[in-house]
Amino acid sequence: MANDMITQIKSEMKKVYLEDGKPIVVGYSGGKDSSLMLALLWEVLKSIPLENRTKTVHIMTSDTKVEVPAISEFIKGTLQKIEHQGKVDQLPIQVHKLEPTLKSSFWFKILGRGTLVPTPESPRWCTSALKISPSRNLLKELIASAPTTIGEEHALTLMLGLRLEESARRAANIRNFEISKNGLFSRHVDFKEIRVMSPIKFIGSDELWFELLNFGRLPFGISVEDLTLQYGEDILECGLKTSTDVGNACGGSGSRIGCWTCGLVSGNDPMLLRFIEEGKPYQGLLDWKNLMLNMRNDIRYRELMRRQTYNKKVNEYELDKGKIDLFDLDDSTKDINRYETFKRAKYDIYEPGSLTVEGRMILLKALLHTQQELGETLISEEEILAILEQWKDTDQIIISRDQINPEPFHYDGQLVFKKERFRKYQIVNYKKTVNPNKIFYVTVELNMEEVEFYQFFKKRQRETLTSLFFFPEAQEFRDKKLVWNKATFVVCKEGIKTQEQAYEYAYKWLGWQYGHFTEETQKAAINHLILSALSEGLTEKQEKQPNKIPNLIESQFEEGQLAFAL
Repeated sequence: MANDMITQIKSEMKKVYLEDGKPIVVGYSGGKDSSLMLALLWEVLKSIPLENRTKTVHIMTSDTKVEVPAISEFIKGTLQKIEHQGKVDQLPIQVHKLEPTLKSSFWFKILGRGTLVPTPESPRWCTSALKISPSRNLLKELIASAPTTIGEEHALTLMLGLRLEESARRAANIRNFEISKNGLFSRHVDFKEIRVMSPIKFIGSDELWFELLNFGRLPFGISVEDLTLQYGEDILECGLKTSTDVGNACGGSGSRIGCWTCGLVSGNDPMLLRFIEEGKPYQGLLDWKNLMLNMRNDIRYRELMRRQTYNKKVNEYELDKGKIDLFDLDDSTKDINRYETFKRAKYDIYEPGSLTVEGRMILLKALLHTQQELGETLISEEEILAILEQWKDTDQIIISRDQINPEPFHYDGQLVFKKERFRKYQIVNYKKTVNPNKIFYVTVELNMEEVEFYQFFKKRQRETLTSLFFFPEAQEFRDKKLVWNKATFVVCKEGIKTQEQAYEYAYKWLGWQYGHFTEETQKAAINHLILSALSEGLTEKQEKQPNKIPNLIESQFEEGQLAFAL
């Protein structure tokens, strides 16, 4: 690299430092770009007389708490060296290690709320929650405390290691917000009070590495050899993000350093594979990540609908319960009115909701197993307790900490359904489904309106700590003015090889098992018997049923219990 370019960069940095009392914020990720930028700024600060080093330089870095352990340790050690060397060199620097809040953390969202990990086809919430929000909060604080002068356009300068050559997307973003084509300054997309400076904007990759290697040891105490060992010369970085358009794009390339849980790079993550090839014991991380990605789209571990949709239905149901229907006062029209006003359950499009608590529990136990095998902390106790509290708050499922222990999970392969109108036996996405087990459907008919219907099955989830996905629909006979709801359960499980076994499994999950009835499950079982018989009698075309359905062939009352016999 020509010395005059480096000289010009350092001259611009020095000018920014000395021109006013406005703070400087340096976005530092520990990667090659931000390391060179900080090294040059460090030399600039040392060249300024001690009495003129009056303005604080804030160095901020993001810790998403799901970085690869080796990188987390490297960044932690780097920040400690920066702080130490800053004191030795009497530089006015302050290091800020930014973390997401507990309820914005990756583990709380994925394992606590069941939020789906972002993939290339889905909205990307992770960058905002894990990086943008923490940095934005710090920037707001610094803007608020910065000295202000009427007529000045900025309250602080944000230095970022952005380069035009790094990628076409990066170049487009820089060009879109730059103040002048040949200058180093640009506007911040979110804060008009921030002036963004890209000191190494025009440096090419070869020049960048040449300059780093020329340093040998960076002035803040980091060996360039250590940098290359951690990142590799061809590795891009998922750096600090201060807005959706400023900073490095996470997951944008197969080669990157970033969150090991990233769903934007699926399958055999090149980053993890590189570490594994170098001898790092990260196969467990890769296995867990692939388990999470597979379960993400597996119908067996997804809620029927989005939480907001379900809560809206429940709220509307509670409001309707308090209303008096005048038609119900007239016995002659009550049945007709019930038929017209009955809340029918339907599921026209396959749009399932969050991960079920069963799925979240499997992933949490598997994560603790991976953590135990690795011997590194992947999730904190504080996060685990917050996750359990979230299950209680949103799903009414109470699990104590001693019930969550490290446990590997034998996954039998994903079962994926198509996003199309439900037609029994025709909605399985066979291109993505790799589960070897047979798929069965078990239909249950209940005289419950839509929300009661859903609440009954929600209660079964809570009591069994397992889930059965189902497609709801209404069974109605218009000429008879009869209507009720029914659920078609999807049963796909190792060891279930016949339709009869599928019925037995579903009925056991429903609590329709001798010796295990409650008043509620007994009532539902009798209700199903009556309605299924009525439906069979009224339906002209019958679906072919198995010769023998377990538990429901004969029924009788014995000491207040409904007994089912094979």
